[in-house]
Amino acid sequence: MTEKFDILIIGGGINGAGIARDAAGRNLKVCLVEKNKVGSATSSWSTKLIHGGLRYLENYEFRLVRESLKEREIIKKIANDIISPIPFIIPHFPQQRPKWLIQLGLFIYDHLGGKSSLPKSKRINIKKEIPNVLKNEFKIGFQYFDLQVDDKKLVELNINDAKKRGALIIENNKVINVKRNIDHWTITLNDKTTLNAKILINASGPWINNVLNNIINLNSKKSIRLVKGSHIITEKLYTQNKAFTLQNTDNRIVFVIPYKEKYSLIGTTEKEVYSPDNPTIDNEEIDYLINTVNKFFIRQISSDEIVETYAGIRPLIEDFNEASKITRDYIFDLNISDSNTPLLNIYGGKLTTYRKLSENVLHSLGPFLPKTKLSSWTGSKKL
Repeated sequence: MTEKFDILIIGGGINGAGIARDAAGRNLKVCLVEKNKVGSATSSWSTKLIHGGLRYLENYEFRLVRESLKEREIIKKIANDIISPIPFIIPHFPQQRPKWLIQLGLFIYDHLGGKSSLPKSKRINIKKEIPNVLKNEFKIGFQYFDLQVDDKKLVELNINDAKKRGALIIENNKVINVKRNIDHWTITLNDKTTLNAKILINASGPWINNVLNNIINLNSKKSIRLVKGSHIITEKLYTQNKAFTLQNTDNRIVFVIPYKEKYSLIGTTEKEVYSPDNPTIDNEEIDYLINTVNKFFIRQISSDEIVETYAGIRPLIEDFNEASKITRDYIFDLNISDSNTPLLNIYGGKLTTYRKLSENVLHSLGPFLPKTKLSSWTGSKKL
């Protein structure tokens, strides 16, 4: 007899992992299927930050920033072994955002999420605080704090906790067929394993509409834009344990972040692509990142100093903005048939908000899980 689960999740990125943990902690029978290793795609190709999204304030995404700042504080507590607070410096120059606008943005950033254990932002004298790093024209800067995280480890910690709470995690196996029955889904895997589940969750990230259209055989109601974010890693550019938020002339942001003690992580680009498979950085992106660094830093770099590169695909909800202005928020598409077999498709999202997204998933599915305890718990239990 085929085992029947309450929930089956397609996709083992950070959202799938977070949902599996939350659901298993509510005593639900949970199965997660990942076609590769968990955390092996988008969720390990990030800029490795838990942050409120300072630049999202310019797009008036106050709800998203508020939620992200609150989650930053929670993740700092529950995943403190893989989290490091780090100061970010915004060098100011007159051709870009005016000082008053940056100060206003940072004031909102400091207070929008409520009480925070991180230091408040402040104006700094660059020559005194970080001498011999930036070019002479950069005299005034602004400092704020966010968190560095091991993104792949964050996925793995959620998966490990889900397993301890009884979830079945299947890796290196692909869902190839899905059938909607009267009271359950039948899911067939690449190795011919058959699984049954009351609820199906499509958390496949950049592949969400591929899975929906070609495996679940439903038409997608939502459009996504695939935006590639690429990074380069160089030998350490400076000794101070500070990161930089560089305002580029096209109003985009590039981060320079200390990485694994010996290196600097530089990113990210925002380039629209049309396939989620096998993302790699291209020469145009490399030049963009190098040129941005060389505008600000005394030490000039070239492509010869790159020790590693990586690129990841972000599945952003189509809102017909330019890539840098598309929302990083998330949307749920709940598909309910007459047969009472829900399908939940998860669009968008970001590393910082994965836990709240997972909690909201379980609340959305509450009517279909009437005997389940629906009180939130993941924000108080350490990973």
